[in-house]
Amino acid sequence: MIILLILSLLFFPEEKISIKDAWMRPASEKMTTALYFTIENKTGTADTLYKIVSGISERIEMHETYSEGDMSGMRKVEMIVIEGKSSFELKPGSHHVMIMKLKANISDRDTEEFILHFKQAGEIRITVKAKK
Repeated sequence: MIILLILSLLFFPEEKISIKDAWMRPASEKMTTALYFTIENKTGTADTLYKIVSGISERIEMHETYSEGDMSGMRKVEMIVIEGKSSFELKPGSHHVMIMKLKANISDRDTEEFILHFKQAGEIRITVKAKK
């Protein structure tokens, strides 16, 4: 029994970070769209998302929506910290990923790959479907 447990930990390590419900909006070539998902940190230690890479656009940035007095808008953030044993949702009207200057059209139900870079978990590859 113990040997089976050790083997399962070696060959099927538990995911430290998982990405759930990833989706992006359809958009036209050279335009901007947004990417949304939930990050689940299953460890007891905080981790940091600091970069997102894909070949579908010229630039990708993490943004937050803000409201200060009479002003509101979006601003770039350099990183997103996901506390241990918690989740962080990137969603419309909040934190999100801006995909700028698309290299091709993205239609409803198209899929694209992204690589998320975390300080602790390393690279996580995800496939994202476009939806209206």
